[in-house]
Amino acid sequence: MFHTIDLENWERKEIFQRFAGYTYNLTSEVDVTGFLEGIHGKGYKFYPSVCWCIANTVNSDADFRFAKVDGSIGYYERLNPCYTLMRRGEGHLFTHMVTEFSGDFKRFYEAFLEDKEKAENGSSLYYYGKPVPGCVDITILPNTSYQSICYVRPASFVNPESGSESYIPFITVGKYQEKDGRIKMPVTGNFNHAANDGYHAEKFFRMLQENLDAFSSLI
Repeated sequence: MFHTIDLENWERKEIFQRFAGYTYNLTSEVDVTGFLEGIHGKGYKFYPSVCWCIANTVNSDADFRFAKVDGSIGYYERLNPCYTLMRRGEGHLFTHMVTEFSGDFKRFYEAFLEDKEKAENGSSLYYYGKPVPGCVDITILPNTSYQSICYVRPASFVNPESGSESYIPFITVGKYQEKDGRIKMPVTGNFNHAANDGYHAEKFFRMLQENLDAFSSLI
């Protein structure tokens, strides 16, 4: 469901109009020590688990769910994760897959594994033929630990045909590694300045860390 807002009376109107079209990237290392202990102890895979934590983060705050749909500014009630998977037997080619988000991790996990199987046997960029609106995009660099990464993307990245614009953060996850006795992982958010300032970026990483820390108690 998409909730429209009255732009004229939106407290962010001036900032939104001034920074329309501007994006920026911010990378932060998150601590995944407890998170990894939890999933490894229960036998869960990393990728669906971290996708759930990211999706749970953006679904916990409407500031990360803004978009323009058919000319109207508003926010999605819920976002589904759209993530990349390498296709079997096609080298470096990949497919975008969407799994319906559920606050019940185990339910989401089972659906993710089913969707993963479909996508890995896919043959196109988008499993559903075109971009699916109302998603938080997630990609992973499992073999690269980095300090920063920069994306340049149009505001209409999600659905350029309709002219609708997504202001939802685009999230990249890198390789985790041990540092000073803890396991750290780089996470990059590509934020749209029209909807998310530095304040919101800091809030995203803080909330993501809280979700990672609390994850073991949920499984």
